[in-house]
Formats: sequence, C-alpha cells, structure tokens
Amino acid sequence: MIAQQRGRFESQVVANVPLCREHYRLVLELPVFPCTEPGQFVQLGCRAADADDASERELEWIEGHQPTEAAPELRVQLAFLRRPLSLAGRRDTPRGVELEFIQRVVGVGTEWLGQLEVGDRVDLIGPLGNRFALPGSNELAVLVGGGVGIPPMLYLADKLAGRQAVAFCGAVTRDLLPLTILADAPVPGPDPDEPIMSIAEFSRNGIPSVISTDDGSYAFRGYVTQALEKYLDALLSPRPRVSTRLSSSQAASLRPIIYTCGPELMMKRVAAIASDRGLECQVAVERAMACGMGTCQSCCIRVRKPDPAKPPLPGSDWCWRLACTDGPIFRGADLLW
Repeated sequence: MIAQQRGRFESQVVANVPLCREHYRLVLELPVFPCTEPGQFVQLGCRAADADDASERELEWIEGHQPTEAAPELRVQLAFLRRPLSLAGRRDTPRGVELEFIQRVVGVGTEWLGQLEVGDRVDLIGPLGNRFALPGSNELAVLVGGGVGIPPMLYLADKLAGRQAVAFCGAVTRDLLPLTILADAPVPGPDPDEPIMSIAEFSRNGIPSVISTDDGSYAFRGYVTQALEKYLDALLSPRPRVSTRLSSSQAASLRPIIYTCGPELMMKRVAAIASDRGLECQVAVERAMACGMGTCQSCCIRVRKPDPAKPPLPGSDWCWRLACTDGPIFRGADLLW
C-alpha cells in the first residue's frame, strides 16, 4: 500500500469517445488530484451530481392505490451505487490533472457514463487501492489484459516506457477490442503469438504486443492465455526465439514477471501458467464494490496466510481480504480462487 490522500472530487469531461462496439474512452479533468500509480482505481458516480437524491420525503399512500411519489431510483432508472473503474492513464498538465478510463456499457450506470458529453460533471472518489510493483532491471514485464481488464495494463505500460516489456491482450472479437490498431501495423505472421508493434497504446512506449480474438477475427485465434503459454515456453526454452525487441541473449538474461487483469477465469489461468513455470505474477482482481473503501465488505476474496497460527482465523491457512483496501493487486500465488 502506498501513502496517499484520497478524497471526493468533482471532475469535468474533456473527452468521451467510442473505441469499439461497446467500449468508451472517458477522460476527466480536475484542478488537482492526489498522486496515483498503475493498479489503482476510483469510484465514479454514475448519475448527475444535481439529481434529486433527498433521503427523506413525505409520502401519501392510500391502501390499494399506487403511491404518487417515490425515491428517484424508483421513478426512473438511476445508478444508486458508484462504479469502480481502473485508471487507464494520467496526465499532469498546466490546466490540472487528466484521468483516463476505458469502460464498457453493460448496464444503467455505464450507459450513463457512455452518454456523457464534453463539459459534463462527474463526481468521483479516489485514488483507491494499492499498486503494481514495477519490475527490476533484470526482469521482463509481461502484461496480460482481457476485455475491461486492459485499462490498467495501459497505465502500467506508460510507467514501463524504456524498460523491457511485452503485452498480451484478448477480446472475444475484433470489434470488442478497446485498442487502436496502427494503420501501418505489420500483418501478423505465421507465428501470431510473436509480439509486434501493432497497437498504438503500447507502441508509443516501445512495447510490442500480441492480440488474440476468440473467433480469430484479428491476429491470434484463441484465448490470450494460449498465446501467452506459447510465448513463454519459447522464451524459457534453452534456445529462446528471437523477437522484434529482444535478441536471444537478451531474452535468456531476463526473468519474466507477469501482470494481469481481466475476467476471473482468465486471471486464474494466467496465475496457473505463472506458477507452473515458477514465475512471479501480480493480479488486479475484479470485484463488485459498493464503497471501494472497506466499509461495505462486499468485495471479499480468499487468500493464503503466510502464518496459519496468526489472526485472522487462527489455525486456518487462509483468510478473507478486501479487494478494495488490501488490493486490488495480489500475488497470484496467494489467491484462492
């Protein structure tokens, strides 16, 4: 956990553009915002700040008749709870701070976010959660993102500019991929699990990437975890394959460290792939969160305890942790899925 000063802030929309069929890139501007790091998130309010949310009202209710007044959430569809969104990027400008998010429209709250226009106001709480631990000079960062788990990989990529890294991103189909394919990107060759400079968001930081689609509509056909396995097995072989960024000698001298975020089944498989090869893996878990600050206890996750004799749950080799305050970043080896 890093030292930070979280708070409640009002932001202004400076961009909200569709990236693909269901994903939007939302950029919010604030005069000031505490320091942030990759892996952290915020809780976004998904309703107008001036919406009628009075908690008390008199109600005339005659038995057998429909009430004439009700709370706003019952009169129209409104998001009652905030939505946790990982940071996809941050820029400190002369005007203030720009926070970038990528969100997928799946319900009433995210639909409201998708309809925001430049100049609209958004209430948020943050920064929340812990952060990824950056790799050492002798480590190769392997970023693995799936769907709405891709955004924290983008923020991490910004921090890894100039370091040795590769990225793996998966989507069901090409038009659900929230990334920018370069116009002059090399055509994926006979080995589509080989990282190439094809995605703008990673290439700007000198990071090659592998894209997978379940239906084969772009690049590697299959799950992103399958592409990851093929790459790691080639990299860790006695004679590693040469890539677009790493020579065989460079690859042999670097130890992969894996960072991942996405659907739980994907992350579970990524953690298993890392464990099978003796690799360190950092997982940004996804959980529904009502508060994001440890109050509601809605984002519990089971983890291994380093010492079963110590509390909590003395005598047990596992305990509950909160994804919002203890995480969202956990060691893959500690998670009990």
